[in-house]
Amino acid sequence: MKKELSLLLLSGVLALSATSVIATPAETEGQLTLSYSDGRTATKGVDNVNAVLHTVGVRVSTLPLPEEATPILEASKTRAITQEESTKLISHFSLHRGQLLDQISKAGRKPEAHRGGFLTTGEDGMAPYPKVYDMNAMTAEVIAFLQEKFGKLHVNSDDSGMGIDEVMTIVSGGPWTWFFLLPDNVIGKLTLGHVSIDGQAWRISYPGLVPHGGFLDPEYGLVVAYAHGPKNFVMRYEEPSVEGAELLGTNSWIDLTGKTPKLLD
Repeated sequence: MKKELSLLLLSGVLALSATSVIATPAETEGQLTLSYSDGRTATKGVDNVNAVLHTVGVRVSTLPLPEEATPILEASKTRAITQEESTKLISHFSLHRGQLLDQISKAGRKPEAHRGGFLTTGEDGMAPYPKVYDMNAMTAEVIAFLQEKFGKLHVNSDDSGMGIDEVMTIVSGGPWTWFFLLPDNVIGKLTLGHVSIDGQAWRISYPGLVPHGGFLDPEYGLVVAYAHGPKNFVMRYEEPSVEGAELLGTNSWIDLTGKTPKLLD
């Protein structure tokens, strides 16, 4: 009896310990973590993470959420936002040419196109940038498709070889995951904490010719996406001219063997 009681108490302690280390999405608010595929200790905090990402021309920053956007952000928790709301949301986080060039400069790189190129670009057959990614507007099938499409390391360029420059502003939900190929073919997994109504948005600036990816799995959330440079571009899993070309089309952080992609720890 005493042994059974001890085992029962032990199982309760283990269960409590397990639940205590699993953070809810809201508990990740403000947290920024860069994990490495070679197993080294993760880097945490905006300044520390940026010191690493700067080596490949990537930068993360934070910015306040305008009060005018609150109704849309609140609605995004439970439903897909409308086209009108999407247009308004883009206007609340709009970036003109000078601001886009400033994002590039702060990330320690030069624009792929002279003066930033075309401010409206896109893949053939897809909605052009700027646009909004809305988790509640996607079916489970679409999410799984995009997790594989965006999750595999890729680069974005036109047929002349010109890359795009990208700015993603995460304004709701999370946590969110991006990937960037770092020196020595190490894949960095960038985890950006949950964004609440009274929190701060995340903004990521990165070059389209550095192998990168993203994994869309928040329960809800919105990303205001900007891309610019050539008039159109192609998303490529093969491009022998870029650093780390042999890793394009792969990602050791994602298990693609099942029915749906799975993000790995």
